[in-house]
Amino acid sequence: MPLKVVIVGAGLAGLAAAIALHQSGHDVVVLEQSRFQNEVGAAISMAPNATRILKSLDVDLEALQAVHCNGAWSWDALGNRLGKEIITKDTQEALHMSDSWLLTHRVDLHNALRDAAAKKVNGKQIDIRLASRVALVDSELGLVKLEDGTVYTGDLIVGADGAHSRSVSAVTGEEPTKESTGQNCFRFLIPVPKLRANPLTAALLDKIGLDGVKAFIAPDRRLVMYPCRQGTLLNCAGIHPADSSTMAKYSSWLDSGSVDSLVNTFQGFSPELQELCRLAEDMKLWSLASRRPPQTFVKGKLALIGDAAHPILPHQGQGGAQAFEDCAALGTLFPPDVVPEQVSQRLSLYNETRYAHAVTVMLMSQVPDERRREMLETLRTYVPDAEMPENMIAFTWSSYPARKAEMLLAAA
Repeated sequence: MPLKVVIVGAGLAGLAAAIALHQSGHDVVVLEQSRFQNEVGAAISMAPNATRILKSLDVDLEALQAVHCNGAWSWDALGNRLGKEIITKDTQEALHMSDSWLLTHRVDLHNALRDAAAKKVNGKQIDIRLASRVALVDSELGLVKLEDGTVYTGDLIVGADGAHSRSVSAVTGEEPTKESTGQNCFRFLIPVPKLRANPLTAALLDKIGLDGVKAFIAPDRRLVMYPCRQGTLLNCAGIHPADSSTMAKYSSWLDSGSVDSLVNTFQGFSPELQELCRLAEDMKLWSLASRRPPQTFVKGKLALIGDAAHPILPHQGQGGAQAFEDCAALGTLFPPDVVPEQVSQRLSLYNETRYAHAVTVMLMSQVPDERRREMLETLRTYVPDAEMPENMIAFTWSSYPARKAEMLLAAA
């Protein structure tokens, strides 16, 4: 008999988990508080450890309208090249992989996941219930209660309700406490034709190209940009120290930023970059706050995934990828023949598969790459035997959670 699975949240993580568990033959209900009418967010980097999982979930990668990322390059604030670079092809060869690095819009990725989630498996579909705002998750009973009083029960509950998760309290026994990293981030998009029409920004595009991730770095702030929507949109992120003039709510995509504040924040950057800031559209201001990871991702019948388990900030470009890795592990550990009596043991294996790796990426993502060593002491409070990854690209791109889960299953 298939398991009865209830998933809280239908964002990127929730939909991917639904697909993975539906592919395994289980009966899946997804509870989503929104009505899918106004999807928000900017672009997202899908590194090879993400794209190979999307393929396994039968997601149509062509629908992402993605730009193939040829690498990452950096300049100083005045536009002088810095030595550090990542060349995708060289890195793929060194790591013996061919999976693509794609740059896409979050809305396009979400829509592609929704399309994949609509596919039938053995005549059954995933049941996505919108406008379902969760009030309570009980991990021991396997129960989810909505604000309108409706109750859902399952053999397996998956908490995929993001950084503001209600599910995480069912694991930790307390309300999550946000912690500031002292950084804010302007996120904005600019149509490429608009940039081409401006002499200053057209010259900038001619200089840097539209084939990958480009970063302009000052000691305490940086502008990072890359294309999406088949190269028609430039996604930009301006990470900077938080102060009273650029206040933002905790991890909110819905706070509108000010172009004047953006330009003022990056006033020490080159004229071309300041002009780029003046052309910003669809701008949001995001506080790079986080919270401490739970001591475990599982309790009772509940598994936390994605930002509910490990809210990841943008410095490593791994937020979506780590969520998809969680889903790949769950799909492997819950094949069609699993029975309810095995759920607890399989969740322990899920935690063993994902906890140390995901928490490492989470904490390494809270600061720029050159400051990662500052996080080692904190990491060891959660993963006592943790070592500093020598290279985060190799550490993340070479992660195969399904393989690890298979090995743990075989040894169990």
